[in-house]
Amino acid sequence: MSDTTLRPGDLLELTVDGLAAGGRAVCRHEGRVVFVAGGLPGQRVRAKLTTVKRRFAEATLDAVLEPSPIQCAPFCAHFGDCGGCAWQDLPYAEQLRWKERFVVDALGRIGGLRDANVLPILASPAQRGFRNKMEFAFSQDRDGQLRLGLRRRASRAVVDIAECHLQTPLTVAVVAAVRDLARESGLPGWDDRRQDGFWRFLVVREPELGREAATGTPSGNESTGGAGPGRQGRQCMVQCITGRHPGAAQAVSRLAEALRARFPEVTGVVHSLRLDPEQVAYGERVLAVDGDAVLTERLGGNDLLLGPDSFFQTNTAAANLLYDEARRMAAAGPDDTVWDLYSGVGAIALHLARTAGAVRGFEITPEAVNDARANAARNNILNCSFVSGDVRASLRRERPGEGASPRIVVVDPPRAGLHEDVVEAVAAHRPERIVYVSCNPATLARDVALFAARGYALQEARPVDLFPHSPHVECVALLIRAEA
Repeated sequence: MSDTTLRPGDLLELTVDGLAAGGRAVCRHEGRVVFVAGGLPGQRVRAKLTTVKRRFAEATLDAVLEPSPIQCAPFCAHFGDCGGCAWQDLPYAEQLRWKERFVVDALGRIGGLRDANVLPILASPAQRGFRNKMEFAFSQDRDGQLRLGLRRRASRAVVDIAECHLQTPLTVAVVAAVRDLARESGLPGWDDRRQDGFWRFLVVREPELGREAATGTPSGNESTGGAGPGRQGRQCMVQCITGRHPGAAQAVSRLAEALRARFPEVTGVVHSLRLDPEQVAYGERVLAVDGDAVLTERLGGNDLLLGPDSFFQTNTAAANLLYDEARRMAAAGPDDTVWDLYSGVGAIALHLARTAGAVRGFEITPEAVNDARANAARNNILNCSFVSGDVRASLRRERPGEGASPRIVVVDPPRAGLHEDVVEAVAAHRPERIVYVSCNPATLARDVALFAARGYALQEARPVDLFPHSPHVECVALLIRAEA
């Protein structure tokens, strides 16, 4: 088949040459690159074209015709159906190799740094049971059956999961119990087609802190703390996010009572309301709490209080590695002022505060700022302060040359990276060091180039794996002001 005859819907037999950022397989057909959603290096596949451009095409995996010599057997019964894991059939050492390459390739292709100093990737200390938070979706099938689980691969449909190796057996059992109790309520799950329903999302949080007491397995974050302020033991918070219904309060109250009776580890059940039709597992308002609405996690020697909507890295042990690298690159001393942009609940700021002179966090979410201040007080850290408001607007108010400009700036932006106004504002303060914590190699590379145009050079970058069995990779990078 020649290039001129390729059309969406055509089936091609292809050999997978490698992987692209995001996990798509890279194949070639008559000189044209074909990106296939699915597939491993070395496989021979049949792919169905979805998009055809002059220089590349996109396709979905139709069938694996020949296996890859490197692939391994997946360990979950739902693999291939559930969209939660894409790389269970890729050995972990290979996962790490490709993630490191994604960072190298992005810095070269987007950032213009062909010889960037990318240090070897740090592996996640655990490859199973590592998540401290999981989000699940409810749905209502055409046959009226309520489902609760994870999204089907490349679909909005929900898979009723019976097992999940990213979380612990406790949280798997909690999900199964909530599914049964929600069905018993008689209230409908969310219907994507009709944009209505009652049960919408389930969020389960289980910090590492306290797990070792129940499992006998050290979490790597030893502490005498416990569930909520002043409590000890294993912790699990369950958040039900629903729409409106006349029987809503009673239905969730009965579910919470039954759940906490069955699972003593469930320290709190939170009922949140979401009216926006966008399918995001975030409640707009908390309606009721049964038990505690606060958990305690330990990171970098600090106890952190987490509410139902607090942002926190989902792999605690690997986050310790990531933030340790950020602290090493910052190299803050007792005379140094550090700014932490997008500071969340203060995890990085408090991590740095034990060696820095003063740390100032900037965060847009008022609840996160309140949590950060409480976390600083809880850990008796007096050299941290937090500013509430939009980061761009806050930086505009901080005029260079007025007050104590920072020697070190740490940024931990969302996947979209930094707005150019933020890059400009940071550079205007002329910090000697910028430590960039990234969850997206592409936007990291773009922003490194923006800082390079303002006199900053990439010193080193370190990938860290927080998401085994997926193509996602975190990275922390150090930029140095040229004259410094």
